[in-house]
Amino acid sequence: MKKTSFFDFLFCIATFITPLLSVAQNTNSEFPVINPENLTIVRDSFGIPHIFGKTDAEVAYGLAWANAEDAFYVTQELLATGKGFMGRRDGINGAKNDFFVHAIGARELVDKNFDKDLSPEFKKYLDGFVQGINAYAKAHPEEVKVKKLFPVTSKDIVTCYVVIMSALSRVQNQVGDAVAGKFDHVPLVFPKHTAPNVGSNAFALNSTKTVDGKTYLCINPHMGMDGLLSFYEAHLQSEEGLNIEGCMFQGSSSLAMGVNEHLGWGMTWNNFDRVDVFKLSMNPKKKLEYEFDGNWLKLEKKPVWLKVNLSKKGKFVLPVKKMTYWSKYGATLKSDKSENYYAIRYPANTTVRTAEQLYKMNKAKNYTEYWDAIRIHAITLFNIVYADDKDNIFYIHHGMIAERDTLIDWSGLVAGNTSKTLWTKLIPLDSMPKTINPSCGYVYNTNNTPFHASSTECNENGYCYTSRKLMDERPGDNNRAERFKELISVKNKFNLQDLHDLKFDVTLSRNGTVAKSLKPLFNLDVKKYPDLKEPLEILNSWNRIADIHEYAPTLLGLCIQTVFKKYDYDDANFVLGFNVKEDEWVSTLRGACDTLKAYFGSIKVEWGTVNRLIRGDKDLPLRGFPDVLSPSYPKRVKGRMAFKVEHGDTYTMFASFGKNGVEKISALQPLGNSLNPKSKHYTDQMEMFTKQEMRPLSLKKEDVLKRAESVYHPR
Repeated sequence: MKKTSFFDFLFCIATFITPLLSVAQNTNSEFPVINPENLTIVRDSFGIPHIFGKTDAEVAYGLAWANAEDAFYVTQELLATGKGFMGRRDGINGAKNDFFVHAIGARELVDKNFDKDLSPEFKKYLDGFVQGINAYAKAHPEEVKVKKLFPVTSKDIVTCYVVIMSALSRVQNQVGDAVAGKFDHVPLVFPKHTAPNVGSNAFALNSTKTVDGKTYLCINPHMGMDGLLSFYEAHLQSEEGLNIEGCMFQGSSSLAMGVNEHLGWGMTWNNFDRVDVFKLSMNPKKKLEYEFDGNWLKLEKKPVWLKVNLSKKGKFVLPVKKMTYWSKYGATLKSDKSENYYAIRYPANTTVRTAEQLYKMNKAKNYTEYWDAIRIHAITLFNIVYADDKDNIFYIHHGMIAERDTLIDWSGLVAGNTSKTLWTKLIPLDSMPKTINPSCGYVYNTNNTPFHASSTECNENGYCYTSRKLMDERPGDNNRAERFKELISVKNKFNLQDLHDLKFDVTLSRNGTVAKSLKPLFNLDVKKYPDLKEPLEILNSWNRIADIHEYAPTLLGLCIQTVFKKYDYDDANFVLGFNVKEDEWVSTLRGACDTLKAYFGSIKVEWGTVNRLIRGDKDLPLRGFPDVLSPSYPKRVKGRMAFKVEHGDTYTMFASFGKNGVEKISALQPLGNSLNPKSKHYTDQMEMFTKQEMRPLSLKKEDVLKRAESVYHPR
């Protein structure tokens, strides 16, 4: 036997204790270790966790635990992305994510600013959240998918927010295009990187517009039905003033939108220029030097070793070295196809306070505190529609928009050799488009232009926005906005049921760009195309309501799918419109008829037969249509003539506020609150969703306990 030396012995000891030291180092001694016996998770009959604790940090612990119980595999994806561990999990495809996280400098930003930018109060809260997720991972090692992912730290969570805000800004597409050489030959049309089929609605009515003199709020985000960007519902209550119910993306440390005892808000996707790509002028005589204001500057090298899993069981992880760079513009990439270098600059990787802003929004007790929270201005995108118990309502085009020189064309590649293009400031929040307490009594947003947020008389179009074109990449209104304007003008005053009916409306407006774009189809001459007599009669006799028993939405849905696929259209075209020639509509309509006849033997196929709400073993007919107020954005199901709705009403909440606080709350999810297929709460709201039946809610602990399905401490 080989004799063990003293140094070998020390190495063995170090190998043994290093993991223990790692755990110790990830436990912030500044904050106390949370005793899970001090907090309680109450699950109601729909599996919604109501989390009660003495401190905010204890509640954060419970939120992390409860979310992990329902979606641990998804929250791990977020954590693995933030820590640069996706290559270990998903091989080469995952390594692309790790490369992106490294390229944008997410962790460096957090390391630099974590201690100085985040408040002690929020750090304590975040530490509680981290303790909860680590405790769950330790208690359920069989569920951990990526070795060495845990323990996570507070910095890991903040890094995840930087990454997710960057991803929502579509920065990963620009990074990928730069490396792939897609910018080497300036395209006639700059690559389009929108976020298709994501949207949202939000409405607020004050007492002048309601029958009972209350203030109403409707929260209605439209994101994915499943996965990382699906919504998780929770209720958080502490003895330190936290008491809110609402929804968040999986793995989040605070709710993204919801209602507390005094106020509430919804968020909707907004459309502005979030990312700029700069082509650097490189020194032909000296490597890695680029020109800036007449001087040659050196690119900073940022190498990274990507860990790439090459086996199914993760036992063979190969380190791969890649190089990224940093310039005055920020993250910089070299094209794989040339000697060109491109810099990516955007607001999302300039702040680490996104999570703290959400936390402070959750805790705000009044109008002033809420404005203090949103003035942190650390959430990259999203409009806000707000209401409170003092009858305040407002809309604001919230988002981090770079203050750019409007004389420069920012729509394509930008010259990266001058301080004239190096923006350093954001447009101040108080300078953003907003509508506050309009006399007409309502505000709204449906992802339409930020300059239409109320009635024509109350829209604040008189303001001079010098950067107007930077704030609105989709000038105009979509079908949802047109339909909202029609419905809100029908009555002088609304009750909650009226607002419910408005929100769940599934009618295509006869006004606006969508209706105009469809006119050539509906106006096809039967005499000219006699073989299309029956489908044209179906379309033209249709009441424009996309209900499950209608035939026309089936024909129209197939036609729109064909056209959008052919021209690479997306959600933006419901604002911008789409131009299709007569002969194309003819061939498209004929194709839709042929498809229906092949599968069903008839062109009279009810919309609910093909438009389906599917999860697990449940497969239900669903009303709705792209860009109606209760939308469904379907994707063809492989092997059958049916569409699975993948985006749409991913969460709906109604609230009514009186003078003494919130009085009524109800909510609804399309599928279920759990992403665990074994849970009964995986599909338990599907039937309710098809009938638009809301779940009543309460922020009072005694009411929650009366409806409790289970009560327990995390352990």
